[in-house]
Amino acid sequence: MVKFIMETLSDSFILQTSSGQCCRLRRLKNGVPQGSVLSPMLFNVPSNVPSNIHDLPDTASRKYGYADDLAIMLSRPTWKAMEEGLNEDMGTLVAYLRRWRLQLSVGKTVAAAYHLSTREARRELEVRVDNKCLEVQQAPKYLGVRLDRTLSFKQHLEEVKAKVTSRVALIRRLAGTTWGASAKTLRISTQALVFSAAEYCAQSGAEALMRERSTWLSIPPSEK
Repeated sequence: MVKFIMETLSDSFILQTSSGQCCRLRRLKNGVPQGSVLSPMLFNVPSNVPSNIHDLPDTASRKYGYADDLAIMLSRPTWKAMEEGLNEDMGTLVAYLRRWRLQLSVGKTVAAAYHLSTREARRELEVRVDNKCLEVQQAPKYLGVRLDRTLSFKQHLEEVKAKVTSRVALIRRLAGTTWGASAKTLRISTQALVFSAAEYCAQSGAEALMRERSTWLSIPPSEK
């Protein structure tokens, strides 16, 4: 493991190829490249050892995680009970992270409340870590999905629509009746740029899309 880490962090080179032409070999000076699996792997080492000591501690909140992105969820009937439970669980998790020489990124940690009460739409949770109040967001993004207060996924679908629209515009610039890229290139580009963005976590917004479609169908025709 130590040898693998040292080889990953040292003597890394990059070579770019385009249209059969290669640039000269360049040495990386900024550590591991973006998207490297080194950080999540190192995080998962203490978390996946088959021992109860290394498992995440028990909390009242449900825990969700992918690689090194963790989230906890707690349901309580009152705001006070919610804040007390979250503060207690955050203290437990922070103590666990410190035990294994890990540090919570407080600047990237946010709190959010999900409910259907319009009257308390602007109310914010008070969750603290090391006497620092966590940032509260009305619609935080987790693993690329925008989670709004009512979990309608409307904001997420709007962002996906904007992203897909801009990428379709790029594909159109490659296509033409008498010029442009080949059909194979257009198909591969569309699958890589457009389909990947449109289909990512599509199941989460499927119900919201059906509700939106039902709203469209229920609109009465305009008077002539």
